[in-house]
Amino acid sequence: MVKRYPHQRLTFNFSFITPDKNYDLKNREKKIKLKLVQVLESLSQEDKVALLARAKNNGLEKISENEIKSLRLHSEFQHERNSDCEEGFWIFRLSKNGRVVGKINRNIFYILAIDSKFKLYSWLIVDS
Repeated sequence: MVKRYPHQRLTFNFSFITPDKNYDLKNREKKIKLKLVQVLESLSQEDKVALLARAKNNGLEKISENEIKSLRLHSEFQHERNSDCEEGFWIFRLSKNGRVVGKINRNIFYILAIDSKFKLYSWLIVDS
């Protein structure tokens, strides 16, 4: 008998969100917080592999660590958790309301910043 691979859904952790008021949760507008909850609910319903297969507009996108301009990581995360996480940062979008930057360790997505002004990193638009 073939053993089925168990689904692995992501869990989302806010414990180490940046203390930077430009990217924390406390200083976000209510509409951004509402959108965040809606997106988290959607992302938590699917297997991690399925989320990685989605388009970046409604799934997860990986970027290298040197693409982030200036994110002040929570000191406890930096010293105790960062080395356990996969390389690079992971992004999911809040539609036109911003994007969420984090790190992944197995099935835990550590939410590190909420970039509601699209300033943490720039992305290249290529004309075709």
